[in-house]
Amino acid sequence: MLRYEMPVVYHLLRRLCATQQPFEPDWQVIRSVAEASKDPSCGKAKFRRYLDEYRRDGVYCRRGKRLTPERKAYYEGICRRKREEYIRRNRRRLLAEARNAPGGDRLLGEIKSILKMKR
Repeated sequence: MLRYEMPVVYHLLRRLCATQQPFEPDWQVIRSVAEASKDPSCGKAKFRRYLDEYRRDGVYCRRGKRLTPERKAYYEGICRRKREEYIRRNRRRLLAEARNAPGGDRLLGEIKSILKMKR
């Protein structure tokens, strides 16, 4: 759920727990990062239910789902919209970081193209 419906939170968790293999962050870390992100998905019952299940049972797959083309398009759409909204809200900070980062020219170009898409 995090990877597709809360992409910014997922990215932050991956950076926080980069050395952890396999990637299984503690449920309290997930909760803290999600609440701090102000992502509206954090307040949904689905997120709370999944987090409670993760706290209780850890990582497991009760019933795997095939990633159909329709499901893939749906999740990619959610991910793209949330990523674009995040970039729009944090535009100034991201542009400043991209200017100062080594090899930030590509990132700067991506940010500018997203900002031009919708206003």
